[in-house]
Formats: sequence, C-alpha cells, structure tokens
Amino acid sequence: MALSASRREAVLEEWLGLFFIFSAAGWVWEVLLTAITQGQWVNRGMLHGPWLPVYGAGGVAVAALLMRLKSRWAAPLAGALAGGVIEYGTSLLLEWRFRQRWWNYAGWAGNVQGRICLASLAAFALAGWALYGLAPALRRRLARMSPGVRTALCRGISLTYALDWAWSMIWPNGGTGISGPL
Repeated sequence: MALSASRREAVLEEWLGLFFIFSAAGWVWEVLLTAITQGQWVNRGMLHGPWLPVYGAGGVAVAALLMRLKSRWAAPLAGALAGGVIEYGTSLLLEWRFRQRWWNYAGWAGNVQGRICLASLAAFALAGWALYGLAPALRRRLARMSPGVRTALCRGISLTYALDWAWSMIWPNGGTGISGPL
C-alpha cells in the first residue's frame, strides 16, 4: 500500500525528529559525563550546536532495526552493532577529513584502534534496550503533533543544523577536552 505524499512527509518528519532528539540526548550525555568525570563543562563534538549526529544516526538505525526485529532481546545486540559500526565509521571519517580525533579509547579494554571499545559497545547495548520502548513512544508523540508545528520545527531545526554543519566543516569545534591531533 503506497503512502500519500502528506503521510510520507509526516513519516520523514517523525524520523527526522527522532534524529534530532537522539542527537541532542547524546550531546547532553557527553557534556554531563565530561562534567562529572573531568570537572569541567565542555561542548563535546565536532559541531558547535547542542547535538552529536553520531548518536542521532545510531538511535535512528537502532529504532529502524527494532521495528523489523520486534524483540526486546535483540535490542542490546542491535544497539551494540549499530552503535559500534557508526562510531567506528564516524571516527574514520572525522580523522580523514580533519586530521583530529574527537574520542580515543586507546588503553580501554577491548578497544579497536582507539575508535570503539567494550565500554562504548556496552553503553550502546543499554541504549538499544532503552530504545526498544522509547523510540516507538517518541514516534507516536511526534505523529500526534500538529502537522504545521511539526513541519515548522523540522524545517527550523534542519536549517540551524545545516548552518552548523557548514560552519563546522570550515571551523570544527575542537580544543582541550574536545579533540586532539592524530
């Protein structure tokens, strides 16, 4: 059954909303974790705004996988697998493009070239389990929003996000506690 154009747009906005929610949640997680472990507030990530797209992409990938798997017990595996692949690939791309690292797990148990480690995979597994119930609830909430409000929010956030990307491709967020040279 084909979706109407307006329903396709609504579904796209729901997934885009999830991406931004997960990106912002990841940024909050990283900032709080850094504040607790290092005693300082640091704007984590390559972008300047309050979002980490690696978490957005990982969250959306896991939510999409879980829609197909429909198993609470597959959620941790989906989270670890999707999170690990996306984190490793993102690290490679950032290193290639900017000759910097935004995270380095060298010295952590089970690390692979400092790009992923057992602790990060365990965190992604827990996130996958949490997303099993959370992602569908968030999607339903986004679906119930007024279409005009949802569209305006998606377009406004997308424009801000695109401008941040454009700026960050020239002047990425970096420095002490954020990134380091290879």
